[in-house]
Amino acid sequence: MGDTSLAANREKSRIGIWYSIWYDMRKEHSFWDNDGGPTKLPILYKPLRADGTYGRYYSADESMLAYHLKQIADAEIDFIIMDQTNDIDNGDGSLNENSLLTARMIKEWNDAGNRPIKYCSSIGAYAELTGDFSIIESEAKKLWERYVEAPWGTEEYHEYVDGKPLMIIFPMSPEQWEAYDGDKTYANKFTIRFAFGHAYEPGYWGWVMPKGTFVTEDVACIIPGWYKFNHPYEKVYRERGNTYKKNWETLLASDVIPRFVVINSFNEYAEHTAVYTADTSDFLEDYPIEGWMDEEGKQAPSMYWDMTKAYIQKYRKGDRK
Repeated sequence: MGDTSLAANREKSRIGIWYSIWYDMRKEHSFWDNDGGPTKLPILYKPLRADGTYGRYYSADESMLAYHLKQIADAEIDFIIMDQTNDIDNGDGSLNENSLLTARMIKEWNDAGNRPIKYCSSIGAYAELTGDFSIIESEAKKLWERYVEAPWGTEEYHEYVDGKPLMIIFPMSPEQWEAYDGDKTYANKFTIRFAFGHAYEPGYWGWVMPKGTFVTEDVACIIPGWYKFNHPYEKVYRERGNTYKKNWETLLASDVIPRFVVINSFNEYAEHTAVYTADTSDFLEDYPIEGWMDEEGKQAPSMYWDMTKAYIQKYRKGDRK
């Protein structure tokens, strides 16, 4: 039985999850066919779709968005972090179009009286790639004008922290941002948090946590694993769910109650951080990523999502393990 006083304090924690919005199988050579990594491999996961089948889907399919919102709400997750890190207006602009649609549908979802879900966005990868930190200011301006000033930009829909809308900058450290002396007019309108490619120190909201979950008064970020083909960075293997379990149990055992618990991620199948239900039976024999299987070696598409829901409940109830 959980600790009731601990449960009451943990109820104040906001639980968020990273959300990818770039999937499109309508055209040839889509992101499903090329995971964006050096090897240009297809994504072999087959996520559960709204109609109960498994396979590719289109991020701007409103039925899929509504379905995802219901799953997220049912899991008692409070907000999503829309991954707009790879340039808000990249390619044909579909990344931002899909994000705007997601924000609009969150407004419709909340207005309909459902368990509310909020959103925020993460930006900044091109600033790091080019060394031009002014890109963060220009993207912050776009977020402000397209989201915060829109009907879905109020506190009923957008995640606010300390009275301002939340924005995540990736990949950047607080020290790098503090040292940047360029224009921050629009960036300063947001409450800013940071994500880093491989975070070996506490306080980051993502991306990869090679040392496992750090718990601070601000945030605990929990990942099930991470892998990117042909990249030299340290991999985090799932180990049949044990990595995810260990990270959650670090949080459950901690005396520190973070303001935010962040899960990486709902559906980032390209970098293998997803936890939402997916069929992995198409994984190749020599594939370095393990399929989602139970202890008996049988396909278990929902194992990580089931764990997510169960651990959120344990956390909320004040369980220590």
